[in-house]
Amino acid sequence: MSGPARATAHASSRAAVLDVIRAAGTISRVGLINATGFTGATISTVVRRLIDDGLVVETGRAESTGGKRRVLLQLNQSSRYAVGVHLDHAGITYVLTNLGGSVVARMSRAGAGAEDPPAVVERMAGEVGALIEGVGVGRERVLGLGLVSPGPLTPTSGMRLTPPLMRHWEDFPLDRALQEATGLPVVSDNDATAAALGEHWSGGVGATATFAALYMGTGIGAGLLVDGMAYRGASGNAGEIGHSCLAVDGPRCWCGARGCVEALAGPSAVVTAARADRALARAAGL
Repeated sequence: MSGPARATAHASSRAAVLDVIRAAGTISRVGLINATGFTGATISTVVRRLIDDGLVVETGRAESTGGKRRVLLQLNQSSRYAVGVHLDHAGITYVLTNLGGSVVARMSRAGAGAEDPPAVVERMAGEVGALIEGVGVGRERVLGLGLVSPGPLTPTSGMRLTPPLMRHWEDFPLDRALQEATGLPVVSDNDATAAALGEHWSGGVGATATFAALYMGTGIGAGLLVDGMAYRGASGNAGEIGHSCLAVDGPRCWCGARGCVEALAGPSAVVTAARADRALARAAGL
């Protein structure tokens, strides 16, 4: 095995088996039974369908332990792809990943700026198309698009609470608009949660499946994972530590409160403080 096989909650037995194979690198059917707790019959059926769909391939046999050598399974990483988009006012980053999550193409373009959201979405759709065509991947092999942006987000209206520079995106149905423009299924989330999921999927946090990832982008946030699943809390934004109050009489934050972590230590606050210190500003080339 090239990595730990982590059994976490999934929407279906198919998704669970696929994720264990991805995390393990190579694994036998017996290994899948032990990792998932599914019966041998269930594993046999799911694996057969995954192979028929081209998502999984048999790749040699494991070393003998005294009996018949077990057939090893692994992802067919080039069988499917997905697009990832990080939207920010300063820049938009696009990636195309294979089934194993490895980036096969990446490009950065101008950010949302002050453009109207519909115009930005139209531009994004064109840039997504260019990314896919540039690699020569058939559109039918692209499963969907993952869209992340600064939080906090709401499940029904997208970027409900936005940083000042993206205030005109409030209540704009970004995920639905981008889905219509690209023709791809779109899943949206805030950038901090996506970063935590990326660390988990890539094995950057080792075998642990419960952790927090601190993320500094437009502001400060944290992605929280519990048993490999994103924890959002009752509000859906449990990781928005940037808007936790540290000083009740501190500087006013764009969210309307005072003394927030972001107002005291966010990127804008750090740059402002550095520029106010002439010696530091000269040393940093500001």
